[in-house]
Amino acid sequence: MSELTQGVTVSADPGAGFGLAGKVAIVTGAASGIGRATAELLANAGAIVTAVDINPKGFAGLDLGKDGSTDTADLSVPAACDQVVESVIRRHGRLDILVNAAAILRRVAIKDVDAALWEQMMDTNLLSQFAMCRAAVRPMRKQRSGRVVVIASTAAFNGGADNSSVYAIGKGGALALAKSLARQVAADGITVNAVAPGGIDTPMGRFGFTEESWNAHYQKNVPLRRAGQPEEVARAILFLVSDWGSYVTGHTLDVEGGLMLR
Repeated sequence: MSELTQGVTVSADPGAGFGLAGKVAIVTGAASGIGRATAELLANAGAIVTAVDINPKGFAGLDLGKDGSTDTADLSVPAACDQVVESVIRRHGRLDILVNAAAILRRVAIKDVDAALWEQMMDTNLLSQFAMCRAAVRPMRKQRSGRVVVIASTAAFNGGADNSSVYAIGKGGALALAKSLARQVAADGITVNAVAPGGIDTPMGRFGFTEESWNAHYQKNVPLRRAGQPEEVARAILFLVSDWGSYVTGHTLDVEGGLMLR
């Protein structure tokens, strides 16, 4: 075994599990949608999950198992991101997984975007991911291991539907963040990947749609003829943060029912 592969364990048994038992994870945006589904799935796979969101009421009914916990924070403020990571390190002594799912969506045409809306969208959708990544990789580098997943969107590739331009711009920045960080921390044993969901059946995803227009949109534009479910995105994230995704970094995984056909 060379020095480059020393300490890397690859199981040949496809039934060996995902290797998440006892791993310490942070999942942001965990009060609803993709973040909530991911937090519960990782906890079910054995991870010790801290679920983070600005909305503590959304934590009601969240099942994180006996070792999981919640943290209320406004991640658009970088100092709050540092505090979330520091709190997890104090409790558990390490951090193995970060999933950045916190986001907001406002459908406004570019001509109508003012400075306040731009700042709110960019701080929540891009700055928070940058600040969480920066805080998380500090302990991961000391451990020489870690998994980071940035949540982007198909909007980053098609400019966004129904006046979601600012959202699309922020998600494009998230893709660049994932690729740049992946290159910088790969030698420290840390993988960084992006997941790009298409239309997912969440409160944010449905924002601005009537039931009729929602159904018509997917019937017309998505080969699978339906919206995705949050759990379907969570399964893709699970793969990337697990032992099964150990040789994947700097990658963008589309979860969009064939919308992009890339």
